Amino acid sequence: MISNLGTTGDGKRRGGKAPIMGRVQLKIAPPFASMLVAQNYDWLIVEKDIGEGATIRDLLADLASSHADFRKAVFNHDTGKLNNQVMLILNESFLHFSDMTEARLNDGDSIVMIPVYDGG
Repeated sequence: MISNLGTTGDGKRRGGKAPIMGRVQLKIAPPFASMLVAQNYDWLIVEKDIGEGATIRDLLADLASSHADFRKAVFNHDTGKLNNQVMLILNESFLHFSDMTEARLNDGDSIVMIPVYDGG
């Protein structure tokens, strides 16, 4: 499990950012999980503190900032938008591709990140 290391211990984020509003859980499927940790994982569960107004994009960008392979797999290099090979589920509801990264997060939310498989 990866936990948020961006807080000062008093509930405020480093760098003067807004106070922590809550905590979310991100469940990451194996193809993406192996990009975040050295060993092979089936599923990786990441718990992160979030600030007011945090979006799924903020959450993924935070992980991508320190994991280049994850960033390349998740975000389109040219546009900076989420790659169309990523599917997100927020609290058991599939998010539409057009607005999935802008979904606002709330304390206790559960996000599942899976790859899109296509072919025939």
